[in-house]
Amino acid sequence: MRLFLAGTNCDEPAVRKHPPEYVLESFYYFKPWQAEELPRWKIFLLDSGAFTFMHSQEAAAKPVNWDAYLSRYIAFINQYRIQHFFELDVDMITGYDAVKRMRARLEAETGRQSIPVWHRSRGLDEFKQLCKDYPYIGIGGFAIKTIRPSEYGYIRRLVQYANACGVKVHGLGYSKKDVLDYGFYSTDSTTWSTTVKFGGTSYFDGKQIIAVRPPKGKIGGDHRIRREYSLVEWIKYQKYLDTKGKWRE
Repeated sequence: MRLFLAGTNCDEPAVRKHPPEYVLESFYYFKPWQAEELPRWKIFLLDSGAFTFMHSQEAAAKPVNWDAYLSRYIAFINQYRIQHFFELDVDMITGYDAVKRMRARLEAETGRQSIPVWHRSRGLDEFKQLCKDYPYIGIGGFAIKTIRPSEYGYIRRLVQYANACGVKVHGLGYSKKDVLDYGFYSTDSTTWSTTVKFGGTSYFDGKQIIAVRPPKGKIGGDHRIRREYSLVEWIKYQKYLDTKGKWRE
């Protein structure tokens, strides 16, 4: 299974010094220096950053022009020859019909299939249809909690269905300790960095990542040192997970 580290834009020196195996970055946060690092990463996934944009000052100042945003996204993909990119899964804002129209334009103007992101609002029939039409799909809703922990068992069954169809599934924002139990081809996490943000760090114990938090009311030293250490440990975890799960290619 591939674990993609998200949010690497936050620490250029550490990421350049210790290139991760797999990286997911938001179009909204992508930095110019990251373009130079693209060849060093085994696989790069580009997220549209649409939800982040929605909550930005730019979007708050005036109505969102999704056609203009999509144009910038397409230009970026073509400029850097991005191979793997997610659709603009803004169903709850624009409705799914609009998402499908944007997906069609995205794919027509890049000449590549996007990675569609299934949300529970799309329904089971649409999940099955995506499995017919795409070799690689995403499941969203973990981070924004539209999928509750009590429903994770259903997600396992959906992934099993997709795998039986030969389809790879990316679990967006899912990196809990039981991640290997779901059959995902890939997932992503910002935890390597957010643990540091709240004063701690992480280390790999040979099978899983362990978060280390400072005593209450204290901060655990220089955040740059802690973030670099955490990054190195999460890269070890990436390499470990690479040997686990169904997918080996």
